[in-house]
Amino acid sequence: MGGKTYRGNVLVEVIIVVAILAIVNLISLNYFARADLTQNRLYSISQSTKEVLRDLDDVINIKVYFSKKLPPYLTTLTRQVRDILDEYRAYAGHNLVIDFEDPTDDPELQRRVHSLGIPPVQLNIVEKDKAEVMNAYLGIAVLFEDRSEVIPVVQNANNLEYDLTSAIVKVASGERRIVGFLTGHDEPDIDKEYEVIRRSLEKQYEVKRVNTSKGKLVPDDVNTLIVASPRELSDWDLFAIDQFIMRGGRALFMVNRVEIPEGSLYAVHAKGVLDSLLSAYGVIIKPDLVIDRSAASATFTAGFFTYTLPYPLWPSIRKEGFSQESPITNQLERVVMPWASSIQLIDREEGKPESIVLVKSSPQSWSDERGLDLNPQRDFTPKSEVASRSLAVLLKGKFKSYFADRDVPEPEGGVAWEGTKIDSSPETEMIVIGNSRFVEDGFLRQFPENRTFFLNSVDWLTLGDRLIGIRSRAITSRPLKEIGESSKVAIRFGSTFGVPIAFIVWGLVRLQVRSRRRKDRLTFLEG
Repeated sequence: MGGKTYRGNVLVEVIIVVAILAIVNLISLNYFARADLTQNRLYSISQSTKEVLRDLDDVINIKVYFSKKLPPYLTTLTRQVRDILDEYRAYAGHNLVIDFEDPTDDPELQRRVHSLGIPPVQLNIVEKDKAEVMNAYLGIAVLFEDRSEVIPVVQNANNLEYDLTSAIVKVASGERRIVGFLTGHDEPDIDKEYEVIRRSLEKQYEVKRVNTSKGKLVPDDVNTLIVASPRELSDWDLFAIDQFIMRGGRALFMVNRVEIPEGSLYAVHAKGVLDSLLSAYGVIIKPDLVIDRSAASATFTAGFFTYTLPYPLWPSIRKEGFSQESPITNQLERVVMPWASSIQLIDREEGKPESIVLVKSSPQSWSDERGLDLNPQRDFTPKSEVASRSLAVLLKGKFKSYFADRDVPEPEGGVAWEGTKIDSSPETEMIVIGNSRFVEDGFLRQFPENRTFFLNSVDWLTLGDRLIGIRSRAITSRPLKEIGESSKVAIRFGSTFGVPIAFIVWGLVRLQVRSRRRKDRLTFLEG
């Protein structure tokens, strides 16, 4: 009788345990939790992604086309992708359907995958001491109704969250935002000097050239206009830019106020073709060069010799130089602004656009309007007040048109404009940077962090903060904190003499202890 009771109790306990496990498993399908102890939570999806997923109001399908048979060096990639997508599913709930399929041995599925834009990739493998090449699939498609966005090849999981979330935003909104570059005024070529940032923008936006010659305005479908150091602008060009902002467009101005002739180590003042327009909006880019003791290193060649040294004309902006109230910059660690000019904000009356200084040089910096000598061995003695200088600012609010009290200019070689002039804007935003060189391809290869600041600025103007947090949290640059000369002397003295002094002190203490013990022993024996 007792045995039956015991077996019955065991059976009940087993049933209870199984029921508890089933309930926990059911709860885990809808609630996700994990511990990520890395700085910036690099192995968890960001708050921006969570908000995008929670805002979904319809079902989006994610098709993961991964081959099951992969070389050993890619086995962890599949697991990482599954881990990330598990988090996506947990926060999106029933509005995200994720399927894994292997097209390797399915010709019909291969045709479907190829039509989506996902190609097979060739991978090197070693089997039975032989090197071979195999075809495999490593693509992801995000589908909604008749729209699709594709990640053709997932090479690693580092940028997967940004690519996935931006693809979800694209298919869910059904709208592809347009970023326009003003062209036709001797600006940097987006296919040469700006190829890297153009390719980066094309992952999220449609990028087009905007030409305002012969009476043309900025097209209505452009969401954000980038004006990068034009050398000549007619009154009509200024009018076209102004009216784009007056109808609510967002603008990013990147302006060099000094020009550097090729092969020269002496700069010249550039024409202030945007000065009058920007001053009407409340900002002035000064015709100076910012010199900073917190500087990046530059390499120079003199005859047969090449040398590298800190270059004060390339201010290196650290954490304390970024605005902590703006998502554009509050997660940045470093940006280098080569040959940058300072920005002055014009005092505005109440109710005018608000301004936020996004980037500023270190407190150990100054500016110089006359000394345009770029020689790294020149005398860098301060010629003005030593203090931080503003290098990039955000303006937001309602703007008054520069042409509010002026006649509409006649376009050169075009038909007279017959539209209605807009004298004030709705709520809008613009970013002004006293430098356009920091995103040229050559500088991006040396300072890749600059790309993040630029893309954050464009994202903020075009989409708000939906994607900024994803990109910024993956920044890996951790520059050392600047220290003063007294601290350097103390560290140098400590490393040189500290250890020997510590050993001497330790030896004297040991000698004193041993002498005391010997004395106590003699006293004991005599007693």
